[in-house]
Amino acid sequence: MRISLPEEMVDRFLIPGPSGEGFNIGLYLEHLEEASFLYEQRISLLDDPELAWSDLHDFEERFEAHIDALVLGEQLALAVCRQRAEGGDFGELHAAVRVFCRQDRQDLVDEVLDALDPQDDERVKAVADALCRELPEEWRLSFVQKWKEGLPAYKKVAVRALGYRRLPVAAVLLEALPRATDDAVLDIIWALGRLRDPSARPLLYNTYLKEGDASVKAAAALALLRMGEPSTLQHCVSIARSQPWALLPIGLGGSQSNTGLLVELAASDGASPECMLALGLLGDVSAVEPLLYHLGNARLAEKASIGLYLITGAPLFEDVFIPELLDEDELFEDERAHLERDDRELPNSVEQRGETISRLSQQPEIWQDWWLQNKSSFERGTRYRTGRLYGAARLLENLTTEQSPRLVRWLAAEELVIRYNIDSPLEIDLFVAHQMDVLADLDTRITDGADRIDDGRWVLAGRAYPR
Repeated sequence: MRISLPEEMVDRFLIPGPSGEGFNIGLYLEHLEEASFLYEQRISLLDDPELAWSDLHDFEERFEAHIDALVLGEQLALAVCRQRAEGGDFGELHAAVRVFCRQDRQDLVDEVLDALDPQDDERVKAVADALCRELPEEWRLSFVQKWKEGLPAYKKVAVRALGYRRLPVAAVLLEALPRATDDAVLDIIWALGRLRDPSARPLLYNTYLKEGDASVKAAAALALLRMGEPSTLQHCVSIARSQPWALLPIGLGGSQSNTGLLVELAASDGASPECMLALGLLGDVSAVEPLLYHLGNARLAEKASIGLYLITGAPLFEDVFIPELLDEDELFEDERAHLERDDRELPNSVEQRGETISRLSQQPEIWQDWWLQNKSSFERGTRYRTGRLYGAARLLENLTTEQSPRLVRWLAAEELVIRYNIDSPLEIDLFVAHQMDVLADLDTRITDGADRIDDGRWVLAGRAYPR
């Protein structure tokens, strides 16, 4: 169904163009509708295991073409965007805010933020996503001032955008953090980790790393590691046996000496998905056998396969059928009758709902065979990433190769900062064209500094751990 403006707005804004022909408001509505569809599609495709990260490029180019057309539409398009920002769906809201930013209309962005319902997650995310990509740096001071006085939704959206855009506002965030509501604490800590201002270390370490729930502690640990704070690892090691959240930071920043602790945990009742992932991140081949063993555990198999891939790079994939979660309200009467039977058997029409995806193999026999044939290529006491010696260039390959799962790409982006102190505005949900630009710059920087640290070493904040 076509979305249209109120009649009074059509009369007001149907103005003549340079050629004397009237501009068609319907054209701008179509651009917004298409941009909305493409934005929503992109969200759903970001986590699609069947797509490589670069496969989104075509969707994004089409989206950009619609935004460009709306920007070129100037006042009439702005009026259409303003109306749909209020009355349209969350995808139209996202597109409209992008247009407002590109047209330097902070007043219209403020209007959106003032009306935003903090409980409407879809619309909050839509505005946050738009500002993360588009917030002009020239708005920084006024944006921060309004954020300090603003409504809850404004604060949530603003913090994410400020961190994403790496705008230098650490002092403001630190001042706000002790007074922040629980749902805002994680966003502020995340933003501080992106800004990497050393002044944030004492508060994050003494308070948020040691207090609060596991999600807050984990966020503080990641932010501190991005700042190069080594005492973070000592704290995580000291509590690793009782708090699984502490294992991933050890994998991201720890040394070979931490492998024994993780292997010990993997052999105990404390084996966890976080332990599997941390073992893979550390890259010591002594972790391979525990990871192979846990492929037989349904709770641990997914992360164990990723851990094995992180070390070996073995291209072992499988096609599996993922059944659709049943919603009894959507079933036919005969299907519901089957569900109500004691044996819980389902008709074929229900059993076959779902999709087939490709994923890293979780079959122990396949991995065992591969390891027996290839383990002679790996040397103990050396660090590996996806089958080759660990190094910054190898992390860059994890980011650029289309085969890398989304989780592996996120980890590699964090490791470049934590391990090698190579910072950049890289986020793995950036548009593909932007990612390619950032990755090209990283390639140059890594190549220029290639001789600083030997590959295969354990590193933190640009310095190799002692052998």
